[in-house]
Amino acid sequence: MNKTTINIGEYSFESDETRGIITNSHGKNISSDVKKISDGEFSVLVDGKSFHIFFSKTQNSPNATVNNFIFEIQKETLRDKLNKKLSKESGNNNSSVTLRAPMPGLITKVLIADGVSVNAGDGVLIVEAMKMENEIKSPKTGTLKKIFVKEKQTVEKNDQLFTIE
Repeated sequence: MNKTTINIGEYSFESDETRGIITNSHGKNISSDVKKISDGEFSVLVDGKSFHIFFSKTQNSPNATVNNFIFEIQKETLRDKLNKKLSKESGNNNSSVTLRAPMPGLITKVLIADGVSVNAGDGVLIVEAMKMENEIKSPKTGTLKKIFVKEKQTVEKNDQLFTIE
C-alpha cells in the first residue's frame, strides 16, 4: 500500500494512491481527482475545489506551490509519526509510558535490561519486520521498568514491548 501524508498549513490529508482515496485529518474520505499536467505539475480537484500544484526543489528543501502559495514539503516517516504520537500520549514526564509494537515482527535484540536508566532517544530493542531492522527508542528519559518481550519472540501490532517510568 502506498500512502502519502500531505500537510498544508493547518490541513492534513492522507492519500492512498493504490485506491485513489484522499482522507482528511478527521478520517473522512474526500472526493478527489488528480491529473498530471507535466513533470511536477498537477491539477487537483478536491470536493469540487480546483488546485494547481507545482512541485519544485530549492537548495534547501522541496516546495509545493498551491494556487500561487508556496509551502515547504516535509517528509514524515511512519517512525516520525509514532514518535510524535508517543510523546503526545506520554504528556507528563512523571508518568509511565508503555510502548507497543508499531507493526508485526520478530524481536532480534534487546539492548537494555530492566531497571536501567535511559535517555529520550536511546535504543531499547530491535524489531525485524519485512526484512528491515527497526530500532525502538525510548520516548522519554526515565527508568526501564519492565520489558515484556525477549529475543527471538514474535510480536503482533500493538503488543506491549516495554514500560518506562
